[in-house]
Amino acid sequence: MQQTRRNWDAVPASELVGKVMQEFGLSRGREHRAVFRAWENIVPGPVAKHARTASFRGGKLVVTVTSAPLLEELRCFRGGEFLGLLNEELAKDSEGGLVFVRRIEFRSN
Repeated sequence: MQQTRRNWDAVPASELVGKVMQEFGLSRGREHRAVFRAWENIVPGPVAKHARTASFRGGKLVVTVTSAPLLEELRCFRGGEFLGLLNEELAKDSEGGLVFVRRIEFRSN
């Protein structure tokens, strides 16, 4: 069932929220850049060759890994280490602002 608008000048709430978020510098693009840049800063070269950031949403960073042994190492042993380093790096980054990574999910590429 399609709803009819009664006020033709009304603006959808989602549009208003998006404008306010951008005005205060809280857009999702800014968060992505801060998290992806922080990841590049903390990951050592040999790991960086095989692990790339794929997405960041709702506090969860998804990282795709091309090497099966490295995937298991990151999942089982080093995920917590990288999570801590990542949040430390974001706290130092002035553009990072209120960005906090709650979880890193490593996936096979």
